[in-house]
Amino acid sequence: MKKLLSFLMFTAVLAVFASCGKSEPRAVAEKALQCAIDEDYRGYFDCVYFPADKQEQKEAYVSMIEEKVKKAKEKGQKNDKQPVSYEFVSEQVHEEEGTASEVFNVKYASGKTEQTNVDMKKEEDGHWYLVNKK
Repeated sequence: MKKLLSFLMFTAVLAVFASCGKSEPRAVAEKALQCAIDEDYRGYFDCVYFPADKQEQKEAYVSMIEEKVKKAKEKGQKNDKQPVSYEFVSEQVHEEEGTASEVFNVKYASGKTEQTNVDMKKEEDGHWYLVNKK
C-alpha cells in the first residue's frame, strides 16, 4: 500500500512540474497582467523577452519602475492607471509564425475598463514572451 501511495504521489508531483514548464501564450500574458496587478515588476519583465546581451537593460527597467512606484507611494499619490483586474476576451495563435495576440479587458484603479491587446512571440528557447516594443 505504501508503494502504491508513493507511486501516486510521485506521479502527481511529476505532472505538476511538467505543467509548470509548459509555455502557452495565454498563460504568459495572464501571468504578466497578474504581476502588473500585484506590482511585481520583476515578474512582469520576466515575461518580456530580452536577449542575453540586454539583461542589464531589463534590470534598469525594473529598478526604474520600482523606484518611481516607491516615490509615488511615499508622496501618497494614487495611480489611476494601475490595473486591478482583467478578463480574457480572445486569442489568435499563429504557431507557424511563432506569434500570438491575446485580448483582455483590463480594469484600472480609476474604474475605467479598456480592451488591451497583448502581442506575444515564441522565441528560440521555445517559450512565449510579451513582445518587447522598445
